[in-house]
Amino acid sequence: MIRSFLLCSLFFNFTWLQTALAASNKTNSSRAPTTITKGVNITKPGCQRKCGNLTVPYPFGIGIGSGCSIDPWFDINCNATFNPPKPFTSKGSLEVIEISDSQMRVKNLVAVSCYDQLGNLTTQNPRLRISLPPYFTFSDANKFTIVGCDDLALISGRDGSNFTSGCVSLCSKREDLLDGSLGYHTDVWSFNPCGYTFLAEEESFTFHPSDLQDDTFKNRTIENVPIVLDWVIGNRTCSEAQKVNDFTCRENSICTDSDTRLGGYRCSCFEGYDGNPYLEPGCKDKNECESSPCDPQGTCTNTPDSFICSCPQGFIGDGKKDGRGCVKQTSPFPAMKLSLGTYE
Repeated sequence: MIRSFLLCSLFFNFTWLQTALAASNKTNSSRAPTTITKGVNITKPGCQRKCGNLTVPYPFGIGIGSGCSIDPWFDINCNATFNPPKPFTSKGSLEVIEISDSQMRVKNLVAVSCYDQLGNLTTQNPRLRISLPPYFTFSDANKFTIVGCDDLALISGRDGSNFTSGCVSLCSKREDLLDGSLGYHTDVWSFNPCGYTFLAEEESFTFHPSDLQDDTFKNRTIENVPIVLDWVIGNRTCSEAQKVNDFTCRENSICTDSDTRLGGYRCSCFEGYDGNPYLEPGCKDKNECESSPCDPQGTCTNTPDSFICSCPQGFIGDGKKDGRGCVKQTSPFPAMKLSLGTYE
């Protein structure tokens, strides 16, 4: 019986996904900057900031129908039956683990098929459907990943992105597999009884040969390897949105068009500013002096978008910690000072 291992890269930006893991021989027998959580204006007034360990910034909001989000599709369902409570997407069962200025990370879902030595299925959950709400797409930071042998994985989309693609390959004996390696040939059931397929944030997952026999692999992947979603506001471009009353970018922020074919835009603070660009009063000048960028002998003065370091009288330099700092000035004429009776 020949089985296979493959990591296959496919990039996509559609809103509905179906993955399927099938035995190919069944008869004989895969992180965006965050400023919207900084400052004091994280949520709309009176709205809950946290669900469990997750801070939920506007344009998202905690509570279905609470009015705390910019749109019902941005509602976060905070399930208090867990301890601590867990946040989920508004219309689905995807658990949210992070929200940044342009992305959302959710816990993974894994399709799995396991076999006995004769190739008979012993455990199977071979098909997954992931439906996303409007204004959300799968990020190209994800990799369509298969871990297993003698397995064919298919990925398909619909709702305007009708396609089907897939991956299959062969492995060799376990000893020949290297971290991150792909495909050789041999009978490998003894070291790989199960096959897995899932979407994975590429930088969060590295294949190890031990994964092929690890009974905890599925749960580890669900907990530690997220799916990355891109989100946008509405389906208008910046120029279109600025012509209507619901344009959401506030003071000291810039509007950026989505790079997907679905339209939409995002707001972000000017450089040197932070806060929530979707809420009044908008973005505020960042006090760079709070990070102590100046020499201990110097003085920091905050300015719009920047800061100024200065040295006290009797010192020279640029006053910066990562620059020339502040150095006590010495006279080039000590003998003259002595003759005048002022040398110290």
